[in-house]
Amino acid sequence: MLRKSLGLSWGHSARVSIVVDSANYSFGPFRLVPSEHLLLREEKPIPLAPKAYELLFALVKRHGRLVSREELMHEIWPDSFVEEINLTVNISLLRKTLGEQIDGRQYIATVPKRGYRFDATVCESVQAAEEAAEAIGLPSGKTPDSTTSTQQPDGDQHATIPKSSKSTTWRYVASLVLAAGVVVAGFLLWKHWAASRTEPIKVEAHHAGQPENAQAFDLYTRARALWNKRSIESVQQSLDLFRQAINADPSYAEAYAGLADAYITAGSYGSSFLAPQIAIPKAEEAVHKALVLDDSSSDAHTSLAYIKLTYDWDWPGAEAEFKRALALDPKNVNARHWYSHELMAEGRILESHEQSEQALYIEPMDRILNEHMAWHHLMAREYDRSIPQARKAIEIDPDFVQAHRVLGLDYLYTGRYTEACSEFKKGVDLSHGDPVSQAYLARCYAMSHRSADARQILDSLIKDTQERYISSAEIAAVFAALGDDTNCVTWLQKAVQEKSSAMIYLNIDPVFDRMRANPSFQAIVKQIGLTPEIDEKKKI
Repeated sequence: MLRKSLGLSWGHSARVSIVVDSANYSFGPFRLVPSEHLLLREEKPIPLAPKAYELLFALVKRHGRLVSREELMHEIWPDSFVEEINLTVNISLLRKTLGEQIDGRQYIATVPKRGYRFDATVCESVQAAEEAAEAIGLPSGKTPDSTTSTQQPDGDQHATIPKSSKSTTWRYVASLVLAAGVVVAGFLLWKHWAASRTEPIKVEAHHAGQPENAQAFDLYTRARALWNKRSIESVQQSLDLFRQAINADPSYAEAYAGLADAYITAGSYGSSFLAPQIAIPKAEEAVHKALVLDDSSSDAHTSLAYIKLTYDWDWPGAEAEFKRALALDPKNVNARHWYSHELMAEGRILESHEQSEQALYIEPMDRILNEHMAWHHLMAREYDRSIPQARKAIEIDPDFVQAHRVLGLDYLYTGRYTEACSEFKKGVDLSHGDPVSQAYLARCYAMSHRSADARQILDSLIKDTQERYISSAEIAAVFAALGDDTNCVTWLQKAVQEKSSAMIYLNIDPVFDRMRANPSFQAIVKQIGLTPEIDEKKKI
């Protein structure tokens, strides 16, 4: 960044220096002004949280170059221990803020397994100091050519020598004029500075969830990072941070949408710790507030779609909301991810794959999207494709419980029982004994002819339901694996009453294959708005 010193002088009597920091970076309709910590779109300020701005600056100043994830983590969070998911979330939010280039490319490109590159033409410009001075009315420091100067052989410049008394008088008058000019210029500079401190900056309408309140955005960013980890502890923490973001800015629609997502996750399949009847009404309340504030929020429509899908079992309503979310933001990967779940649950395998593939194309190194693609292949019975995809998700994040769970199911349904149980045990350890993880281990024991071990875990889970929420659908799946049809149906009926989100997968989950001809099972499938798969699928 160039800093120039502008000097104004006359004789040896005075000197004024003004430091001008004029470097900036232009790309597309944007201009980045590091000296002012500003991002401008067509000269209108776009608010960014401090860390998001630092990340953008770090990429822009290295435009066209690969910047490793490690380098960015060290530069943006030098003195604190922060997980890489914070980097991923901030990159995602910056992409939403910047939108696409004219040719459809994103400004920030992902380099798989390496890092990111700012992939746009950037013009680095510096306004000359003299031009900056002229722009604010400062004199150039020159006087009429009525004097001459002499220079000693050693290069030292001597004071100006007047030709006559008239020139001496002229120099005196010129000095007074010049001094007055500096005073006036100083006053104008002070006035401009004071105005910038007291007059509010007029910001255009929010773009891609960016609030005017930087504190609210920072809290929201941290909350999203925690929510994306998908553990019970991280989801609980995200709930608190989303609430703090709303308190900091009650008009922040995306914070309400985030709060809705956190409640959805807290009460849904895979990492639930709140009963759906408690969590989902709170999610509905939050998402409706988000839509009142901003009906064009793609995230809010995505949240509403998922509620309609998993809680209301309103299949057409859910699809309509997913399509609305994607029309508002085609690059909303969470919308594509969750829409894929609906399509797969309805048996629309090719359409589900298309949504999963598009999401993964947008975020190729996202651990959740890689795990989801593995899940898609698992439910499509494409185990040879699911296994390497699950392994890739684990490579990205070795501690991701859901990825170990999908890999375990792949092994389980292909008869590799020892490897399957090993993956489920990892899930139990990584989740600190989460009941859902225990239920999957029990399922593995049941299908690998270790019924006594399965029932020991099952009995413990049933007892724990008196103290905490455990999805009845997970318990029903263990009974199905044990071949206990009566108890399977009983617990599925309980799952219907509690609105368990896992119910939408009854037609595709291999663990229920042997139940498909059971009339009671078929009646339950109809209750959630699906047509029963009468013909049994491939045996597992």
